[in-house]
Amino acid sequence: MRPFLILCGLVFSLIFTPAALATAPPPPRPVPRVIFELEKIGLNVVIDGQKASCTLKYVLYNPGSSPIEVDFLAPLPEGGTLTGVTLFDGKNEMAGNVYGKAEAWEVYQKIVSSLRDPALLEYAGRDTYRARVFPVPAKGRQTLELNFDYLVPKSDGQIGFNFPMAGPMTAGRTPVQEVHAVIRGKEGLSNIYSPLAGVKIDHPAGGDAVITFDMKDAPVIKGFSLYYQDETSSVGGMVLSHKPDKNEDGFFLFLADPSLSAGEQLEAAKNVVFVLDKSGSMSGRKFKQACDALKFVLERLDERDNFNLVDYNGNVSSWQPEMAGMNQENRQSAMRYVDNLRSQGNTNIEEALKTSFAMMGDPTAPNYLVFLTDGQPTVGETNEMKLAKIAEGANPKNAVRLFSFGVGFDVNARLLDRLSGQAGGTSVFVKPDENLESAVSSFFSRLTTPALTRPTLKSGRAINRVIPEELPDLFLGQQLVVAGRYPKGGETTFTLKGRRGEKEEEFAYQVTLADNATPDGSFISQIWAQRRIGELIDEIDLAGGKPSQELVDEMVELSKTYGILTPYTSFLALEEQALTDRSALSAVAADNLSIVRETVGSSANTQRSKKAEMKAVAAPKASMPAQAVQMEAMEMAAMDKEVARQGAGGFNLPKQLAGQTFFFKNGQWQSSDLSEKDIETAKPIKQLSEEYFKLARKLKPEDMVWLTQKEPVIFKHEGVSYLIEPESENEAQG
Repeated sequence: MRPFLILCGLVFSLIFTPAALATAPPPPRPVPRVIFELEKIGLNVVIDGQKASCTLKYVLYNPGSSPIEVDFLAPLPEGGTLTGVTLFDGKNEMAGNVYGKAEAWEVYQKIVSSLRDPALLEYAGRDTYRARVFPVPAKGRQTLELNFDYLVPKSDGQIGFNFPMAGPMTAGRTPVQEVHAVIRGKEGLSNIYSPLAGVKIDHPAGGDAVITFDMKDAPVIKGFSLYYQDETSSVGGMVLSHKPDKNEDGFFLFLADPSLSAGEQLEAAKNVVFVLDKSGSMSGRKFKQACDALKFVLERLDERDNFNLVDYNGNVSSWQPEMAGMNQENRQSAMRYVDNLRSQGNTNIEEALKTSFAMMGDPTAPNYLVFLTDGQPTVGETNEMKLAKIAEGANPKNAVRLFSFGVGFDVNARLLDRLSGQAGGTSVFVKPDENLESAVSSFFSRLTTPALTRPTLKSGRAINRVIPEELPDLFLGQQLVVAGRYPKGGETTFTLKGRRGEKEEEFAYQVTLADNATPDGSFISQIWAQRRIGELIDEIDLAGGKPSQELVDEMVELSKTYGILTPYTSFLALEEQALTDRSALSAVAADNLSIVRETVGSSANTQRSKKAEMKAVAAPKASMPAQAVQMEAMEMAAMDKEVARQGAGGFNLPKQLAGQTFFFKNGQWQSSDLSEKDIETAKPIKQLSEEYFKLARKLKPEDMVWLTQKEPVIFKHEGVSYLIEPESENEAQG
């Protein structure tokens, strides 16, 4: 697959300077920084076919007591056309000028040198737009709008829209960030995907797709990316790929998005067993929630379906001894059965599982087991590993998909994740004050339209370390996300097979796996690493916190390479732990296992939430996180304890900069791929020196962020390691 569009630069720079700054040589004294507020960044996009019409809007506020001047630089999308520029305060407007690459760089370098703020280099562009505007009135606002048209590139039936929209680092507040994009509806529009967390996608069948993003009080995003298809297929599929190094395996994401053709019917007769925990711990509101949710589902089962109800505490009972067809009489009978249930007694999960799996009929039909519970097993088999083995043995060839719904903070999340995961299902967990009925009804609305059951994925080229190994059933309204690796890029075919309705179908997708790094594709390797870490957390938890050394070593390596801190590798952020000392890192990781378990115990929902985010493979059409997963309560507790134990004074969390992970060690940001020799022999370069700007010209625009940190940074470029030394306060003031 050819790389998607690489925009001409990183993102714009807003700079407030005296009017003569752009043409005069750098003044002998530094220009005082004007504090302003960037209240809002907004991007409005309409994509029709491959033409994208974009409006980028900035709302600026001058809190000062006197007018200020704006000197504005912004990149022009590669191959794009600037169609309009407006800056107004409700009365006045001013236009700007467009500069080519060479002239724009000269203007930019003068501004950076004068303001002595290397962080501005992060926002350098190539083809650059510049506007100088005066005045921005005291205590007043200005709204700047840039209008662009450009052709969104298409490759292998896939379209990639990427747009820079970050605000200046000199702003005195974090702005509201909004995106509103519309993709005009057309036949074949599918698989709409954004790697940015928090993106909402609404795509009614046959209509326009509306994509929204609204973030307040959050780090400024540097750009907005969107991928989609516009080729007709019952199950749209596309592959995103990224190969950071020619000597290492590449990473891919396979995305599948089912749709419904005109007149097509997918509803097939299915078997559903509902398993309800009626133990004493479910008493009160939780049990009422579960019963109400169950009745909601019973009212909506199709009359072609077969079903049964299993309820358990210390013993196991059922509405009927075997599966029954859905009709009005059975529906009412089952509803009365639920109304008469009472919660009391122990929890016998072992017998509940055996009884439920044994009820299923035709193994080739869609078979679903919906497991509603809140507690841990107290009678029968209580060992998690053994219970998982019992469930696996009772479900040969994974003929039954198991979906778990856990309630409360005391839910045994590890066990339910394991049961669902090994049976090709998913887990949903809700807090005591959340609405279980909403979660169940949302799930069941998809369950009624299985778009592809028992799916399998194969590639014409070698792929490996695919996550998940066994694909879950795919429903309308869901997107399947499969992450994996490959040794060699090039043209190939991905084939997705499965049962659609009443017949077997096969879908083939011609793709090109990238054979080199794609500047906008580093999130692909990040997603794969997150999911692999999710698997490792599962294995470590199920091993009782005493995993093999191989698991510990792999966790350390992934955490170090991708900057994804876990409850078991939080020590990587500590100052005294050298990233090059693998044996020491593994030893501390193993020691941290007991700290984590002592701190949070097995029932922490934060742990389950972490795993769900890392392991998610099929979810409602929405975005997947591209950045490293954020610290949650459990991890912070574990790290606090580790800091106290080692006497450390604190630490900085790792950073992802242009797809590379940096850890703060010995007062420096060090790239995770450096050797001890690289660190010792790094060539020192002062920020804003002549060598600094020469190096900046050599780097890709997206890599310039390595030069802009407030602390020293060590990284490697073309085999040479560099130490970027920030200016001292005396130098900046002189």
